[in-house]
Amino acid sequence: MKKLPLLFVVLFVSSFANASEIVKIPLFDGETLTGKLELPADGKQIREIVIYIHGTGPGTYNDHRKIGSVEFNYFDPFAQEFNKRGIAFFSYNKRGVEIGDQPPFYDRVDREKFKKVIPSIEIKDIASVIAALRKNKRLKDAKVVLLGWSEGSVLAAMAGEDKRNKVAAIFLAGYVNDNLAEVIKWQNTGGSTMVTLRRVFDADKNGSIGRAEYESTDTTVTAFRTGRLQNGKFEQVDVNKDDAINAEDFGIILKPRYQAILDAIGRGDDDWIWKNYFRITTAWLKEHFALEANKDRLLRLRIPIYIFHGASDANVPVEGVYDLRARFDKAKKKNLHEYIFERHDHDLNYLNWVMKKEMPEGIRGMFEVSESLNR
Repeated sequence: MKKLPLLFVVLFVSSFANASEIVKIPLFDGETLTGKLELPADGKQIREIVIYIHGTGPGTYNDHRKIGSVEFNYFDPFAQEFNKRGIAFFSYNKRGVEIGDQPPFYDRVDREKFKKVIPSIEIKDIASVIAALRKNKRLKDAKVVLLGWSEGSVLAAMAGEDKRNKVAAIFLAGYVNDNLAEVIKWQNTGGSTMVTLRRVFDADKNGSIGRAEYESTDTTVTAFRTGRLQNGKFEQVDVNKDDAINAEDFGIILKPRYQAILDAIGRGDDDWIWKNYFRITTAWLKEHFALEANKDRLLRLRIPIYIFHGASDANVPVEGVYDLRARFDKAKKKNLHEYIFERHDHDLNYLNWVMKKEMPEGIRGMFEVSESLNR
């Protein structure tokens, strides 16, 4: 796996001048999408624009959040850093979603309109975004780069495959390699849980947690065991009694919840999914379950593909990146560039950026690659 060179930590500076514009984009069915276009304030022609493709659930062009006393717009630091490099940045409200003022999501969702937020329609909306932005005089010759995060890595690949969009490259973070049905199964049968626990307990790196590792007096282990695991005893977590804590144990523990999710999907119970699982619809889930997986789709693409993935991603397994690399090697294709970042999570440690004002290595890597494309 390629690794970006280790550089000094970059501090986030919020004073960089840029020009923001709220853009209204007509969609194919008469609806309108609202987005935020951030441009360098120097007035020069732009050679590259990065369009952010949302992950699962409602999203806005700000994605305003509050953690403790820290309040921030998720996209602001991205826009400022891209603009500093002469690159435009665009984020948008999904269908049926508007800016709100109530925590925790700070959005207002028209759930009837949001029913159309399914992959087959979202990629049409992305195409409308690309076409509309190309009408901007400063962007008419700009390379279009799609930055898809999590589910957005699936949508970015689909939009990038459509030659009519003339996408120059795709950036995929929190990369989804398998079909979503397999990802949800992995998340709810122990795989995801073990990513988190192995980072704390698995001292010998053998993939499971023995009694001595679990009962260690190391301060980090003790704090996690007494806090996140509510001081549960080894025997309580080792539910299959094989003298090791592994994914199989959590598969047993999580089985009732996983079955409840599948049952709700089967009966089309959007309210249960929205309230008890995630703010999505069963139509979204069913369409994703029928989609071709990225591991197959990406092999058809000829444009550059850049993957930025955390080794400690508990939402989608890093093994998917290794699998994709093997597939590209077998096919003797050279347009895949993947970067794995140790001790980085699904968001590439984004919160360190806004909470500690330190840009994580994984996110810095995106800016370095995008800058190289802008030359």
